Amino acid sequence: MTIEGWFKKIYPRISRKIPSFAQKEMKKFEDITAAQFSAVVFVFSIASSILILIAAITQYYFLFFGLNLLFALNMFTHPLQALYLRCYTPGLWTALFLIIPYNIVFFNYFSKAGFLTMNTILGSLLVMLFLISVFFLSHKVGEKWG
Repeated sequence: MTIEGWFKKIYPRISRKIPSFAQKEMKKFEDITAAQFSAVVFVFSIASSILILIAAITQYYFLFFGLNLLFALNMFTHPLQALYLRCYTPGLWTALFLIIPYNIVFFNYFSKAGFLTMNTILGSLLVMLFLISVFFLSHKVGEKWG
């Protein structure tokens, strides 16, 4: 939940390093508060929890795999941003010490258990598209709640 402080302290100093296409998106987050970001995380967590519950009940593992695949792709953004900008970025420590080790274990287990099939991969891509829309929706909710 360091995004608010990061934008006030760090962003003005490094904004010129950010490519122009990304600057427009970053401007949207310039005034985000920790409370608004918490609302975004809360809404996304509710949707993720429901998806996990459905996956556990139905044994449709592609639902859980799709959620993990989205988080796995996201985990690389924080370290890459930090390297590119040469500074701390929000989510860096979480990605390095929690999300990356978890995903190594998860994908290793998923593969060894024989759950990694073409149907699982295709289904998980659809789940990722759904979750991306939930992510954007959660930002709208965060704007309203904050």
